[in-house]
Amino acid sequence: MIPNQLPVFIAVVKNGNFSEAARQLGVSSAAVSKAVAQLEKNLGLRLFHRTTHSLTLTEDGHDLFRRTGQLVDQLEDQIRLSTDKQKAPHGRLKVNLPDSFGRMVVLPLIPSFIEKYPDIEIDLRFDDRIGDLVKEGADVGIGVMLNQDSRLIAREFYKVQPILVANRCYVDKYGMPKTPSELVEHNCIAYRSSTTGRKKTWNFRVDGELLQIEPEGNLIVNNLSAAVKAVEMGVGIAAVSIGHAKNYIEQGCFYRILREYEADPIPVMIYYSSRNYLPAKTRLFIDHMLDHFHDEREINMDDMIHEI
Repeated sequence: MIPNQLPVFIAVVKNGNFSEAARQLGVSSAAVSKAVAQLEKNLGLRLFHRTTHSLTLTEDGHDLFRRTGQLVDQLEDQIRLSTDKQKAPHGRLKVNLPDSFGRMVVLPLIPSFIEKYPDIEIDLRFDDRIGDLVKEGADVGIGVMLNQDSRLIAREFYKVQPILVANRCYVDKYGMPKTPSELVEHNCIAYRSSTTGRKKTWNFRVDGELLQIEPEGNLIVNNLSAAVKAVEMGVGIAAVSIGHAKNYIEQGCFYRILREYEADPIPVMIYYSSRNYLPAKTRLFIDHMLDHFHDEREINMDDMIHEI
């Protein structure tokens, strides 16, 4: 007979502490601590070394997790699979995605998904910070980072074409840079990563080689929509995606700068758990995103260029 507390123990091991496990399970930290203590009592084993600031597995704890962790996951998968076959897709689906990209690309695809699957509750978390998908209990993640977690599967979802833009008033006043090296003479609006705290470099292709330049200026933002707004106000030059600047370029408000030096498009990945069983709500959401998106490779680039 499987102890009721075993899935709680496994959640604590995977999350690294009681509070994160409690958040994933939807219970209090006290309830998690009590369940683990009861399991230790029932087994007659000490499973964790506990201190004020750390929680580590004992040798017995390592052995228990090694022998039971995958088996419990497989059992839970089979139970969910049987349930999904009998019910319409339902439940809460937690999705982590970048702020600007999420609002611009993903959010427009949500109404048709909700209309088709009204019993699935979509919990969208807009955040440019790159978090731990498994630890945060999210079902799906979308972002540009490569998959460095063996627990996750990453599929290419979208391609973002980075471009440099400036508005007409700025170019009329300060001129148009002709090469990447001339950017030092301009006010460059930098983007600071919410994850690393560092400014993002600007990438260019010069004679087939990758050239990276750190933008220098008197404005730094941590949101690309803010960068676009700053360009609109004539503050300087910013690196954004075509999607961010498309309407402004089509209306003749922005110039696309140094197009012949633009770097390759950046792949945006959709991440999800690598466990054998994928809940119906997760599979349906991923399929919907992949079937309905239109990435920046499909935008007519020539129609979006305004020469001086």
